[in-house]
Amino acid sequence: MTGAAATTLATGAAAAAGVSAADSEPAVADTEQMSERQLSISDGEDLSSYVSDSSNGELLVVPSGSYEWNRRVSFSRRNWGIRGEGDVEIAVPASRGRGTKNGYVLNVSGDNVFVENLTFDSDGRPAIGFRCIVDQRAEFRDITVASDGPRTWNAKQTNMFNVGAESSSGEVLLDGIVAYNNGNISQYNGGSSRVGIWSSRSGKLTVRNSVVSGFPNNGIYTRMPGALEVDNCVFANNNVSSIRLGGSNEVVKNSTFYLDLSRDDTTHSHPQRGVSNTGGITADNRERASNGGYVRNCSFIVENVPNSTGAIRFLENEWVEVEDSQFLLNQSDVPGVGWNNSGSARLRNLVFDTENGSGAAAASQGGQYPTVEDVCVSSDLSDGAIDASSRNCSFDWSQAHDYPNPDFEGGTETTGNGTDEPRLGNTLVIDGEGGSERADYQFAVDGAIEHSEYYSAYGTGGEIDGGSATGFVRGGADGFRFSGELTNLQIDDGPTVRVNGIEVDPDDIGEEDSGNGDSGLERTIAIDGDGGSERVTYRFTVDGEVERSEELSAYGTGGDIDGNSVSGFVRGGTDGFQFSGELTELEVDGEPIVRVDGAVVEPAEIVSSDAGQELVNTLVIDGEGSSERVDYQFAVDGAIEHSEYYSAYGTGGEIDDGSVTGFVRGGADGFRFSGELTDLQIDDGPTVRVNGVEVDPSRLWD
Repeated sequence: MTGAAATTLATGAAAAAGVSAADSEPAVADTEQMSERQLSISDGEDLSSYVSDSSNGELLVVPSGSYEWNRRVSFSRRNWGIRGEGDVEIAVPASRGRGTKNGYVLNVSGDNVFVENLTFDSDGRPAIGFRCIVDQRAEFRDITVASDGPRTWNAKQTNMFNVGAESSSGEVLLDGIVAYNNGNISQYNGGSSRVGIWSSRSGKLTVRNSVVSGFPNNGIYTRMPGALEVDNCVFANNNVSSIRLGGSNEVVKNSTFYLDLSRDDTTHSHPQRGVSNTGGITADNRERASNGGYVRNCSFIVENVPNSTGAIRFLENEWVEVEDSQFLLNQSDVPGVGWNNSGSARLRNLVFDTENGSGAAAASQGGQYPTVEDVCVSSDLSDGAIDASSRNCSFDWSQAHDYPNPDFEGGTETTGNGTDEPRLGNTLVIDGEGGSERADYQFAVDGAIEHSEYYSAYGTGGEIDGGSATGFVRGGADGFRFSGELTNLQIDDGPTVRVNGIEVDPDDIGEEDSGNGDSGLERTIAIDGDGGSERVTYRFTVDGEVERSEELSAYGTGGDIDGNSVSGFVRGGTDGFQFSGELTELEVDGEPIVRVDGAVVEPAEIVSSDAGQELVNTLVIDGEGSSERVDYQFAVDGAIEHSEYYSAYGTGGEIDDGSVTGFVRGGADGFRFSGELTDLQIDDGPTVRVNGVEVDPSRLWD
């Protein structure tokens, strides 16, 4: 188990009959149904292109190395998998998964899917996400993902794992997942921000031997009739909860939960821009889930977590059973079993302790406690709504997992059970690289600054005055942590400058930034919501390069850049970009202000009549949220490509030259094509739109 101790709590009472399905050994993918194909791929190549070209029945074997993943891969496959041999590290573009809930790097449906031994750790820490909805079986094993966000307000982000089995007899297994989301957990954004693991399907979900840390919209969030088993995992600082627990067939066992924001330098709340309300487990049975849930052999450590209402609390769930577990309550206003909302908590064989005499309550008022058996509450705590069976007890650290230690730059620097002071979220390093010349620098931020010994080596440390710092390096490195944005940086030639671990050009930062820098991207486009409350989506393509412009943006989502195409939305704010070449496609809904090269334009008139004519038509098959599977096939006399912009929770279909076959189950599959639509066959149910106009498939050729 990466990043956590392998110890587990002592085995408790036998499982209740109601969770026998959740306690059974999980089914796994059948790799015997796959033929191994060893990839001949070199360091730096685009692994996603190999994955996109794979077929049913293949198990791709990736040799040890460092690769890129530059495209979204969306397809339906059966008896398909990918496995890394040795150390396989994959870099993803920094914009991936931001500004949308659907920016998955891999979106695979079908059945019998297997993914193993891959590490995603990229500059810019994109919101890397995987979607895998199968009929019966899927397995993800030994997958590490290091992401970084959101750190900005009101940002949508793609869930890290969106998984599930459609069949009630189906199962999905996540084993050895290391999910680090090094962002500001207060940015819940009304539920539109990033979830660690999400499922709403009918089959069983098993998560074991895993780490889930730093998510703003819950670590594991399920709304499912299927069973859930969480075993031997460690969770740290997930807002609103590490696990939403809802159902008599759901069990959490042998796991450790940390509520301690002092250990993470980016998991802080921002005044009037979201708050943290971190809990360990929230009993929640909304939508397709039932009532109930079981917590066994778990440890809860509450140290420093503003606004929390309890390590375990209730929300629309009638009961939860907690047994053979321990609570360390070092924050006076956070109870062990907290905000109860009239739920019924059954407590057996529990320890409630504190290391600092906090006086916190073991169990708060408001709910019911029909069972309180063998519950020990330290004399330095309050019983609250229950009566303790005994007083002489202590929290046993040997029975808890260690705090997870993210090993990517910019994460927490604490390990084990230490109590390091909180740090500011961003880093700036000025590195003289061993040179003999003195190089002077000065910089300013719109937040706070502190010197960082961790990022410094043989430097002078600089002089900090409020939000600015001045100093020099001669061969050594001066490192700083800061909050807010870097607004100005001036430095003599020579040193290497890194911001949040990424090497930058000082001329591109702050007041000296013209918006174009030396990138050669001299043209600009800005989509301005003009302060409105309506969501406005956009999509554009250029025949050159494109990158986001912070100077031209304000309170926007940033869009999702995929090669030379960009899609996104604004709601009152502005998304701005720099690009080279010509605009070949521009589509917006609503009425935003669109400026190209600083001039207001009409989107319908900006693209030349002979530009972007290769794939000018669209076809969308929209399941409209239905639970029924609907198959389709169609053909054109030109070219076809899948469109992420027009798709949502669909399978993507399988494209074979000028024809496509696929299915939707509630979601939408969208395509772009050239030429004419020559055939379309589809089951009843979905809405079909051609070039944005709803059509009746049976009358297309009347």
